[in-house]
Amino acid sequence: MTILDNIPLVGAVLAFLLGVLVLTNKNQNKKAKWTLGTIVFLNIHSLFEAYLFYNDISWPGLGLSYLHYHVTGALFLLYTYFLFRIEINLKLWLGVLLAFSLFRLAILTPLEDDILETATSFTPQIIGLVIDALLSVLLNIGLLALTFIKIQEARFAVVLTSAEQISYKWLKTLLVIAIGLYVAILLSNIISLFDRGWLIYFKIESVINSLFSLALIYATMKFPIFSVHGDFRDLPEETKKKYNKSSLTNEESNRIWKDINSIMVEERPYRNFEYRLNDLAEQVGQSIHHVSQTINEKEGMSFSDFINRFRVNDAKDLLSSDRAKQVTILAISLEAGFNSKTAFYNTFKKFTGKTPTEFIRENQTLKVS
Repeated sequence: MTILDNIPLVGAVLAFLLGVLVLTNKNQNKKAKWTLGTIVFLNIHSLFEAYLFYNDISWPGLGLSYLHYHVTGALFLLYTYFLFRIEINLKLWLGVLLAFSLFRLAILTPLEDDILETATSFTPQIIGLVIDALLSVLLNIGLLALTFIKIQEARFAVVLTSAEQISYKWLKTLLVIAIGLYVAILLSNIISLFDRGWLIYFKIESVINSLFSLALIYATMKFPIFSVHGDFRDLPEETKKKYNKSSLTNEESNRIWKDINSIMVEERPYRNFEYRLNDLAEQVGQSIHHVSQTINEKEGMSFSDFINRFRVNDAKDLLSSDRAKQVTILAISLEAGFNSKTAFYNTFKKFTGKTPTEFIRENQTLKVS
């Protein structure tokens, strides 16, 4: 028995404690919390099984953790989807994950427990197992890379403080390291094909992968989500208590709301795609928390959605005018305050149920009739 054999057990205990922290965290929405909790649970399962396997301890169902080896990247992407409210084709990726999971079951179900130890040549089963391992790693790499891209593209509704900037950089750095680790695992899997001492590779990669996932989980838990959406509901409970109606009267809230709408209609600041909650709070002369709380209570939405609704309405007016015949849809989206065509299409459909092209076509039909 070596230190390497016992590290997974230490990791499993740490993961359990982290799991308790995740599930008792009141500052995240339930879907994000339970997705993160699932990632932690799967890591506990993998680490515990690694400990039993390395120390030759028999256990019912030993080896089942390998069945969920491919879902780490998918779960982090799903967690990011719930937490950051990113734009992804969720049905597509869930379909890909389901199809690949069924593919893995078809390959792994007929395998014997000791096939890796007893195999002396590349049989069809061994080749299938190798393909399965490589594709699993590639899937995790691809989905973690997509998660990184989506977080990198996130537009902040609030100017980040120095501490928040550090937190954001750490989150991105840990994702890059995670992708690098999976690339290393991919290479180690290839090397192990030509080295009968494959177990040492498996031990190292499983321990590093699981423990690093826990570090990534902790980093995501600490990320200031309020900075992304400017949504009062995203604030920690103690902050919300500080800025709730005990310090914001109905009279003051109504005055703030009147000032907000006056600024939106008369100045149309939302046409600047870099316009943030800090800017609106400065114009209104109130704290960002009170402005965010007012928008949340009056409209039931975050600052980002509130601003994007004005942009969409502005774009609808432009698309309905003769200007739509003179310029491109991209030009109109930029004029309305969107910084990319993709963001414009996604947000426009979110608020109207139609794409800009469908809206133009429908609007032209109504004019003719």
